[in-house]
Amino acid sequence: MNVRYFLFLSLGLTRVYPPQKLKNAKKIPEKLLEPDGAKVCRRNILALAGVVVIAGFAGADPREISVFGVKPSGDWGVIVLGMAVILAHLYWYALRYHHLNEDGVIEVNPALSGHGADNLKISGSRFTLVRKGADLFSNCAAFVLTCLSWCFVASWIIGKLCL
Repeated sequence: MNVRYFLFLSLGLTRVYPPQKLKNAKKIPEKLLEPDGAKVCRRNILALAGVVVIAGFAGADPREISVFGVKPSGDWGVIVLGMAVILAHLYWYALRYHHLNEDGVIEVNPALSGHGADNLKISGSRFTLVRKGADLFSNCAAFVLTCLSWCFVASWIIGKLCL
């Protein structure tokens, strides 16, 4: 498995072009169109990470937070809830990868490529895609919020284990 390919489809953060060719990336007609399933996964990632980050910055007690309708009781409950948040994020990133790998298509601009107006399936050997600007921005926001939420979850778990 190509790690760069996996990171591009799951996290959506990297562009394929080297830095010196980024200015020419807009001229290249191949952009990734995300299927609805991948967008739903990103929305779930943003929602869960956003709740955890807001609770973390607000200084909320993790025993008072309700995630998936569950409020933890005691230290063990906080640890289980923190692990559930992390595992849910991992699940949604993996699911997002599979949605993009199996259902994602490449938008081809027929005026620039000389091909027909067909959308092409993604293939591992022909990987010269760029993200649409809105998708790239959303994916960066999701990744940053996920990292921040994991930091708060880690601090809650370590705080409960060390007390």
